[in-house]
Amino acid sequence: MPRARRLTENERLSIAKARAEGVPVRELATRYGVSRVSIYNASNHGTERQEANASRSRVIGIRVSARDLRGFDAALGRRGIAHRSDAMRRLMLAADDILRPDEAMTEELRAMSAALNRVGNNVNQVARRLNEAKVRGELPPYTAASHAEIRELAGLVFELADQIQQLFRARRRALDLDVNKALAGLVSGGQNGAD
Repeated sequence: MPRARRLTENERLSIAKARAEGVPVRELATRYGVSRVSIYNASNHGTERQEANASRSRVIGIRVSARDLRGFDAALGRRGIAHRSDAMRRLMLAADDILRPDEAMTEELRAMSAALNRVGNNVNQVARRLNEAKVRGELPPYTAASHAEIRELAGLVFELADQIQQLFRARRRALDLDVNKALAGLVSGGQNGAD
């Protein structure tokens, strides 16, 4: 009894593609000189291969400047991480947490923006009064009360600046925690690799 012909890998893939396009099994069996069972097996092999390929990891390429790469490697080095590819993979997996906007911070910044707008309006009113006096040739109406008002506005601006710095530091700490969590377990004693 003659042995059945074995299909090559390329033939199996071609058969799977043809079956996906609706070519009948009988036609493919005749074309390749094999049984219909072989055509079904080849078709299943192609489907299994596609499913396996979909779950495989992908190699991606990105272009960065030498300066950016040195900065990234230095950041990894400060954390004791030797392999940048492992770090990138972990950071990509954690991207949803790391890149999620901080809603509370957004609301606080909106409130600060409104307060700064009010300060800006007050400064404009003071400037308008001073300019009007200058145009009329009068001495500017700068009283002790005006001075106190300007000092109060300046104090508010400095207070808002301090609050923005505090928000920035809090957000930075939160991001550091997220990054450290994402990179946990990658610490090693070696130097950064160029992988």
